[in-house]
Formats: sequence, C-alpha cells, structure tokens
Amino acid sequence: MEDSERFVTRLAPLTLAVKNMAGPQSVYHEKAKEVRAERVQPGVITLYRRDDLVRVNRHPAVLGAGGRGGNFGNDNPLIPLEIDGEDHKKWRRLLDPLFAPKQMTRLEGLVRKRAAELVEGFAGEPAAELYEAYCIPLPCLTFLEFLGAPAEDLEFFIGFKDGVLHPQGNTREQIRASQASAGAALFDYFAGFLGQRRADGAVGDDVLSVLLRARIDDQPLSDAELLNIIYLLMFAGLDTVTASMSCLLAWLGQHPYERRRLAEEPASIPRAIEELMRYESPAPSSIRYATADIDLGDGLTIRAGEAIHVSWAAANVDPTAYPDPLRVDFDRGRFHHLAFGSGVHRCLGSHLARLELRVALEEFLARIPDYTVDTDGLVYDNVSVRTVQQLHISINALVGG
Repeated sequence: MEDSERFVTRLAPLTLAVKNMAGPQSVYHEKAKEVRAERVQPGVITLYRRDDLVRVNRHPAVLGAGGRGGNFGNDNPLIPLEIDGEDHKKWRRLLDPLFAPKQMTRLEGLVRKRAAELVEGFAGEPAAELYEAYCIPLPCLTFLEFLGAPAEDLEFFIGFKDGVLHPQGNTREQIRASQASAGAALFDYFAGFLGQRRADGAVGDDVLSVLLRARIDDQPLSDAELLNIIYLLMFAGLDTVTASMSCLLAWLGQHPYERRRLAEEPASIPRAIEELMRYESPAPSSIRYATADIDLGDGLTIRAGEAIHVSWAAANVDPTAYPDPLRVDFDRGRFHHLAFGSGVHRCLGSHLARLELRVALEEFLARIPDYTVDTDGLVYDNVSVRTVQQLHISINALVGG
C-alpha cells in the first residue's frame, strides 16, 4: 500500500465522524453494538468488536506493517512496530526488558520530581492551561531522562517532536514535507547523542547506553537501527501519554465526586486509570495487514491482502464485551481493556505510560484536589490520538491553601 493510501486509511469514515467530538464514546458504542465489521474503503476492513480484535491481533497471518514502513518523516520501518515475524521477536526480546515493571520503578523518583515541579509552577495561580503546562512537558521530560538526554533541551525537542507528530500543511505532499524536515532535524539531534555516548564508552544505565551495548544476532546495533528505535519511542510514547493525561484530567475536572474520591484515596488511582483508559481510548485505532484469508466465523472473513482497521475505541465500549460500557466505574472488575492494543504488537511502553499517568495524577491531586474545567473552551482531536488540545481550568482549592 502506498503512503497516500496509508494516510487515507487512517482517516476512516468513523474517525472523520468523531474528529472533534467531546464525547465520541456513544458513537463508538452504537457502532460496536450494530455493526461487527465494515468495508467502507477498497481493500480495507474495519473491525469494531473486542473479541474479533483480540483474535485478529493474535492470528499468525496478521502483520503489524506487512513490510510497509517509512512514515512520520522517516524513510525506514519503525523498530519494532513496523517489523514482523522472527525479526520482530528478536527486537521485542531485546526491548521488552527495558520497559519491564521493575525497570520502571527506577524512573519513578525522577518522574515524580518533574511532575511536582511542573504542578508547583501553576498551583499558586487562579487558573491554568493544563495541556501546555503539564500534559506536554511531563512525558517529554520523562522521555529525555529515559534516554539520558539533557532536560535543558526540552523546548527544542518539543518543537521538532510536534513537527513530526503534528505537521503543518493542507495537502498530503505538504504534510509529508513538513514531517520530513522535522524528522531530519530530530535524527541529527539524536545522532549527536549516539556519538557522545560511544565516545563515553556507553557506561550509563540510560536506555541509549544500554542499547549501544546490546547485540542482535551477535552484532552491535547500527546507528540506523538505534535511531529508528528512538524514533518509535518518541512517536509511540509521547503523544499518547500527553493525550491520556489530557483526557483523564479533563474527565476528572467534570466529575467532582470521582475526583474527590481519588484525591482522598490515592490508592484508587491505578484502578481509575485503567477504567478511564478503557473509556477514553487515547489511541483510537491501528492498522494491521492480512497475509491470508482469516475466517472469524458467522460469515465474516478477512481477505488476504486487506488492510485491517482495528477500532480499539469501539472495542473498549463494545456492549457484547463489557456490562454497561458507557458508565465509568472505578470498581469495575477485571475486564481487560484494549487501550494498549493486543497481540504481538501490544504497546511496548504500557508500563511506563501507567507509571507516568499514576504519578501525574497523584502529584496533581495532592496539590490541586478541587478544580473546574472550562467546558466551553475544551478542544478535542480524535484522529490519530484522542487528546484535549486546550484544557483551561480554574483552581478552586489548594492543599494547605
């Protein structure tokens, strides 16, 4: 599939229908209730129900990229997202331990320190804009710390990161050119760190140093491979955490009972995060590719060569899978959501994302337990990620205030 076709696939009709909706869950719910699958574009099938998504993502004939790659201003497949088969297994065996829960606990102190500093920066004000002041910088600072890059480069990094993930332009060609320019600048930026780490002997415990010491098939990783891993970590880890933070803070700002409960019972925050991730689905969908016919039963067959548009957002409010799925219930039992995907391409950084979200809410609610969201000023974008791009709040009460 050519780049232009991949671009169009991402803007599926359902995606366009909910593009700027504050509450798309009812639309996703109705779709999952009434329609199991649709073919609304040539060569593309969209799946809406949880069981089908899980089966497809675990099927050996389904690929995450199908040999395609080269997107977001980068001409090479993103490792390991756009790698399949045995090569994908090799890369996940290398990368998964770096994102294991035990490794994430080592980051918690740094994440907490950054979160506290950011909240203190606006906690004394009567109002704040949380998207710019909190949701963007915290994941970016965590990412830089994770790699071993200096926090002083935050503004520079955000500028080029946004150029890749939120490119300017009105045509496909303009968007691709904008991404390519920002992508080249980011590659140059991180290439400098590779040289510096090599010169230092790669003795640190940051991810970049660990990867410089790593080997695949008894060979060290090439600079191109290292840069593509970094590129994926940025693409997959920054906007999704920013989006998740914005959605969770916006929802809590509009539901004072649940917010007070979390402020008074911070031990409930991890359960609340899981339920809100199910409900909000910050990564609404993904693309997979079928290499053979796949019979899902009851007359539904995915055809070999088709692109599979998997709607995580619809599956997460699928009434055939969840009781009363449009109700947010922090005490919901163990109903596993698909906010982090499913199968071999399940989100590599899910443990890091959970850590960031937990610490972000703990530090915020510990200082600002009572706030009001300007609902008229909320600006949602539900295309590649569901995010609240303008999140103005009034601060009603401070701890100790």
